[in-house]
Amino acid sequence: MTNLAVASLSLSGGVLAHHGIFIRGEWHMKVPEVIASHIALITVVFCLLARHYGSLGIAITALELTCSCYFFALFTSMTIYRLFFHATSHFPGPKLAAITKLWHVFHTLDSRNYLFLQKLHAEYGPFVRTGPNEISIFHPAAIQELDVSKNETTKDVWYDVLKPFESAVFTRDEGRHKEWRKSWSQGVSVRCMNEYRKRIAELAQMLSQSISDYEGAPVDIDEVMSWFSFDAMGEVLFGEDFGLTRSKTMHPGIVHRDRALSILAPLEGAIWIAQMGFTLAPFLGKVKDWFKMVAFCDEQTNRRMQNTEISSKIDMASFFIDEYNRNSTELDKRSRDFLLRGTMISAVVAGSDTTRASLIVVCWYLSKYPAHADKIRSELDATSPSDIEALLALPHLNGVVNEVLRLVPPAMTGNSRITGPKGFVIDGTFIPPFTKVTAPKYAIMRMESAFASPNEFIPERWYSRPELVCDERAFRPFGFGNRQCTGKSIAYAELCLVVTTLLRHYMIDFAPGHDPDTMWHDMKDQVTAQPGRVLCVFEPLSGRRLEVS
Repeated sequence: MTNLAVASLSLSGGVLAHHGIFIRGEWHMKVPEVIASHIALITVVFCLLARHYGSLGIAITALELTCSCYFFALFTSMTIYRLFFHATSHFPGPKLAAITKLWHVFHTLDSRNYLFLQKLHAEYGPFVRTGPNEISIFHPAAIQELDVSKNETTKDVWYDVLKPFESAVFTRDEGRHKEWRKSWSQGVSVRCMNEYRKRIAELAQMLSQSISDYEGAPVDIDEVMSWFSFDAMGEVLFGEDFGLTRSKTMHPGIVHRDRALSILAPLEGAIWIAQMGFTLAPFLGKVKDWFKMVAFCDEQTNRRMQNTEISSKIDMASFFIDEYNRNSTELDKRSRDFLLRGTMISAVVAGSDTTRASLIVVCWYLSKYPAHADKIRSELDATSPSDIEALLALPHLNGVVNEVLRLVPPAMTGNSRITGPKGFVIDGTFIPPFTKVTAPKYAIMRMESAFASPNEFIPERWYSRPELVCDERAFRPFGFGNRQCTGKSIAYAELCLVVTTLLRHYMIDFAPGHDPDTMWHDMKDQVTAQPGRVLCVFEPLSGRRLEVS
C-alpha cells in the first residue's frame, strides 16, 4: 500500500466521520467514549499496518500519516461546513466563533462573559453568532420569549452539567421538569413563605447584631453576606441555620461552592470540557472542589433525613424527601437517589449564592447614593418592624431591590435554550430549528430600547416614574413563566428584610480609603454574579437601639 493510498483513505475517513457521525446528535456527554474509541481504532490500524508492512518503523510512519490526514480532514470538513453551509452561517459574528466555541471560551477565561457579550452586541447588532450552532439575541423580549411554552424551546446542553444527578432545575425533559417542579412549588407556598419570612427576619436581626460588633470598623460585605445567605439557605432548606452569622466564621461549603462554580464560568458553551474533567480528573484542583461540594450536600441531606427534631419545622427539604418516598413505586432507588441529591445540590447553590451577590450590590448602591437609604427610612418610620407584609410592600424599597436586580442580575448571562423543530422567530428574525439561543440578561436589562437612562440607578422607575421602563419584558432577572426560578419570593424576602433591618439601625457608607469602583472592576460572571470587594462602615443611628431577637 502506497503512502498516497494511506493518505487518501485517511482523508476520506475524516470526512465520513464528520458527515456520518459527528454532525448528528449531541456529543458533550460522550467525550470519554469518543477518546476511547479513537484510541482503540488507532491501535487496530497500527496492528494492521504492522502486519502489512512487516516493520514497526514503517508502520509507525504510516500511522503518523494516517492520523494526520484523518484529523486534518475531520477538522477541515467541520470548518468548511460551519463557515459556509451551516443553518446559522448567515448570521453576523466573529468567524472564529463560527468555527469553534473554544474561541469564546478563550475570551472569557477572565470570567467576564457579561462584558464580552455586551461588546459583541455593540459590534455585530441584535443577533450574533457566538458559536458554531449558537445565536445570542439582544432584544428586550428575548428572555421572556425563550421561556414561553408555545415556542417549544428546551434547555441547552449546559443543564447536563449535574449528570448523573437530576433535578427540576437541571432536567432537559419538559415532562420531568413539570412533574419535579411541584415539590419546589409546594416548598414556597404561601403557608411556607409566612414561616420562612419570620425566620429570615430573625437572621437579619442577627446580621445586624453581628455588624454592631465591628464597632465602626470596616466590614467586608462579601464576608458578612456570605454568612447570612448561607445561614438563610440552611434555615429555609434544612430547617436550621449553620450559625455562621453568630460565630462570624466561613463554612468550607462556601469555599468549595465558589471554587467549583469558577471552573464552570468560561465553559458555559463547552460543557464537555467540564464533563471530561469530572470523569477523567476528579482529583485535580477545583474539580475536586466540585465533588467536595456534592459531598457536603449529601451529608446535609442525610443528616436532615435522620434528624426528626428538625423535621418538625417547615422546610423545603421535607417536600423533596416526600417526593423521594412518593417515587418509590415509579423509580428505582438509584434514580430516586440521583434525583434527591441533584435537587439538594440545586437548592444549596441557588439558595445561597444568588442572594449573596444581590445583597453586596444593594449595600454598594445605598452607600453610593445615601438619599435612597433615607427614602427607605422614611417609609420605615410609618411601618412596624414586626409587620413583614407591610415591609415587603414598601414602594421605594422594592424600587431599590428591582433596580439592583436589573443592573446586576443574579445570573448575568444564562438562559440558554435550544429552539424547537419549527425554529424560533423574534422581531421578524427566524432562528433555525435545534439552534442554541442565548438571551444575555446583563446586556438586555441595560438596553436603551428597554429602559431610559439604562445604566443609571433610578429606583423610582418601578413605582412613580413608569415612563422610564420602555419595555417591561426586559426585566426578567428570575426568568419567566413555568421556568421562572421558584426561589424568587425567598430572594425578595431576604433582600427586603436585610435592607430594612440594617437601615433601621445604621447609616451605611464606604470605608475610608476604599475604592468603590473595586466592586465593578473585579466583578465576575461565574454562573452567578460575583461582585468585587466592598468595604463599608456602619454608623449606628443616634437615638436608636438595636432590637435583636
